[in-house]
Amino acid sequence: MGIEIFASWRGIGAEDGQAQRESAFDMTAGHTGYLFEEYEEPQYATKYLCAEAIEKGGARIEASVLKERLPHALTLAERTARNINGDERFIEATKQSFRDFVALCVRKENETGEPVFVSTNF
Repeated sequence: MGIEIFASWRGIGAEDGQAQRESAFDMTAGHTGYLFEEYEEPQYATKYLCAEAIEKGGARIEASVLKERLPHALTLAERTARNINGDERFIEATKQSFRDFVALCVRKENETGEPVFVSTNF
């Protein structure tokens, strides 16, 4: 079981949506606008990074907020990944997924002029 996070934006194409669906339960697919995190810790990186979406069932989150939260989210993600699989490559890939997710959200906000909409499933 885990938490799934999906980013969507104005003009999201069928290919982008398909890439997110195909990434189901992949902890390294942040580049698609999809994050997955196992239930392992009392404070999850996804819940910290995307708090508004978790609380409201979905929300627009400004890129500046995601960028500000990213350093602590990476600390939380590393702890969770380390508990699941102590392999350093897996841990770094998981952290990179969070970096890629935020970078995508920043890029899409810059392209569309509005924050991405973040939805959740858990």
